[in-house]
Amino acid sequence: MGLFGQITKTILSLDDVFRDVIEGLENWCIAFNNFFLIFCKYLKYIFVLIILLIGILTLLRLRGVYRQSRLVGTDKKEDTFTKTRLILGCLYIFLAFGILFNYLTYFLIWILEPLPDRLIYNFLDFSDINPFNMNGIMDISMSQYPHEKTIYYCFAFGSLTSVLAILLSLWYLINNNRLITNPRATMTYLFTGVAGGFLFGFTTCLPFFL
Repeated sequence: MGLFGQITKTILSLDDVFRDVIEGLENWCIAFNNFFLIFCKYLKYIFVLIILLIGILTLLRLRGVYRQSRLVGTDKKEDTFTKTRLILGCLYIFLAFGILFNYLTYFLIWILEPLPDRLIYNFLDFSDINPFNMNGIMDISMSQYPHEKTIYYCFAFGSLTSVLAILLSLWYLINNNRLITNPRATMTYLFTGVAGGFLFGFTTCLPFFL
């Protein structure tokens, strides 16, 4: 009886330790979920500020180039990037207000939704995960536990980094009027962003900016 009682106490203590670990992980997931929502909220306004400043600086630079060309008497053919800078400056300002007032976010969700993305769930189907448990990971509205939301938020963060990699790579390729110093790295970031978009989804992160 003594040995049996000791084994029983050991099993019960292990159950308590396991329960404490699970509870600690769930509490960590709750803290991470709150952090991610706050992070996306502030990140939206940071994006708006950065894009708006880029647009204003682009137009101010265009004004300075135009004034200098008028004073020096430079031929118009030498300033071939005038229209490009004007379009980019206006486009940056339009994007900033579009993100701020959400109409651009809704448009991106609508236009990117038909793309075949979120292929990471196809890889999870090959595992032994219960299909019922997959519902909370694939659709956050069906999540019942904090760790399900955490997994979804991690996928959304992967989507966010992929979209940023695509935008920054395209901006560098379009806005750089000189020789690209490292074309291999730029194309690597671009293809990595596209692959990450198909894997995690191009629109997974966008609803968190609304």
